[in-house]
Amino acid sequence: MQFLAGRLLLSATDLVNFLGCRHATYLDLRDLTDPQEIPSRDAATVLIFEKGIEHEKRHLASLKARRLSVVEVPADGFDVAERTALTREAMRTGVEVIYQAALVTPPWLGYADFLERVAEASNFGTWSYEALDTKLSRAAKPEHVVQLASYSRLIGEAQGRTPTRMHVQLGNNERVSLRVADFIHYHSIAQRGLEAFANQPPQISTAEPCSHCRICRWSDRCEADWEAADHLSLVANITRHQIRRLWEGGISTVRALSSLAAGSRVPGIQPDTLDRLRHQAVLQTAKRTTGVNYVETLPVVAGKGFARLPRPDPGDIFFDMEGAQFVEDGSLEYLFGLITIDEGVPRFTTYWAHDREAEKRAFEAAMDFIAARLEAHPDAYVYHYANYEETALKRLAMVHATREAQLDDLLRRRKLVDVYKIVREGVRISEPGYSLKNVEVFFGAEREGEVRTALDSMVVYDQWQQTGDQTLLDQIAAYNEADCRSLLMCRDWLLQRRPSEVPWFGADCVADAGVLANEPARAAKRKAGEERNAAVIARLSDGVMEADREWRELAGHLVDFHKREAKPDWWAMFHRQDMTEEELIDVT
Repeated sequence: MQFLAGRLLLSATDLVNFLGCRHATYLDLRDLTDPQEIPSRDAATVLIFEKGIEHEKRHLASLKARRLSVVEVPADGFDVAERTALTREAMRTGVEVIYQAALVTPPWLGYADFLERVAEASNFGTWSYEALDTKLSRAAKPEHVVQLASYSRLIGEAQGRTPTRMHVQLGNNERVSLRVADFIHYHSIAQRGLEAFANQPPQISTAEPCSHCRICRWSDRCEADWEAADHLSLVANITRHQIRRLWEGGISTVRALSSLAAGSRVPGIQPDTLDRLRHQAVLQTAKRTTGVNYVETLPVVAGKGFARLPRPDPGDIFFDMEGAQFVEDGSLEYLFGLITIDEGVPRFTTYWAHDREAEKRAFEAAMDFIAARLEAHPDAYVYHYANYEETALKRLAMVHATREAQLDDLLRRRKLVDVYKIVREGVRISEPGYSLKNVEVFFGAEREGEVRTALDSMVVYDQWQQTGDQTLLDQIAAYNEADCRSLLMCRDWLLQRRPSEVPWFGADCVADAGVLANEPARAAKRKAGEERNAAVIARLSDGVMEADREWRELAGHLVDFHKREAKPDWWAMFHRQDMTEEELIDVT
């Protein structure tokens, strides 16, 4: 968003912002005439930006390596009009690729990562151009489509025909191609909406929390405003739909919600949900007033909360993973950390991975460690916090086609215990969230060192990749160990609060005697099948010539393909069975 010759120009990024949050657009417009101080970007945001540029440069290098004719439109020292003229000249001469193309048709401006020449006639001759953007993500997202549709419209204005396709080069180097005609009409409606808003913005605008906050430059300002206004978004685990219904019912602050009489009703919110939100607001308001942390144990519900907590066992494992989202070929799970208690002393075990092959080996080693530990301690469990670890293990088993039977065994026997679910369903706390770090205020976990968050971990890991400084890996390991120790302390804290009448979670809770009696035979059958498939894969891949390796490895991955393909659907089904009624309503 900028003024050029006294006229407002809007960009594809402005349209994405407008569709994500109109308040952000309102603040952007104000900033043009009344510049506001914006906090500098944090290290994680800088890292994401730098990794995006690196991905873009790698793609540029790959095009040059293919000896394509590439014109790079310079940015430094050139204004919009000059860059636009250089872009149109490159399109007129018919070069194969234009990098950092500038396109302007007032009131719209676009800077496309790449324009690619295609054999479709236009005003320029027997060729025309289509837009390609490089993105770090592993899948095309709606905001990518909006940006590319903006570029495609501008390209169409320049060459006299709308491009047929538009393309995204993803972070894992996959290319996604989309038909422009499938999206251009929605894009036209969105463009007209932003133009009308920009030409006549509202006198007053109020921020609402939304998914756009995570990438918005105004997020710190909005959070400060919400804190000052006692905004309902401060209530832990509240949704936008619930906030809207509460506003419609005349309840606009956390304190007002906490003062709501028990048994009150608000149209559009289930009574049990409203009672949960009111109780949460009461505790948070009390802490805000007194500075004291409050925790209350919730009524017992069969199969939920403390009913998910197993009897403690000497073989229990406390598990946490660290992953990097911005490596060259997608995300990388680079650290598997586990704490076990041996003779009363916590022992921290790590498995590191710095490339894709090492990730496979580390995953196998961690799974083998867990399997051996559980075999030695049949009543032990693997504890983790929230769904990251379980999701990552499922993905790694699928990607690397290894340890699938072991993972299935863990899931079937319900050996993975999500402590977050126990906390969320078993207690209510005066914190504005239920992350492990929120809960730590109740059991005094101490954290030291430079790495304090998962984003910090990714930033420091990137620094290690550039410098090779071992002390950086030591900082990450210390952070991971602190998470594992905190998880152990959280489990012990829950044991202290556990109502005595709640049964322990265990095999008798999840399977009947007949199923348990048949399990050894089932396990033997699964193991035999796995060994048979492994033998087939070995015959395909062992001792082959390099020229045949690629297709033979692909053929090996096809072994048991349909069973592997079906697993995500089964996992999703079992996951939904474990959800609360409120969560199911939100999902559907």
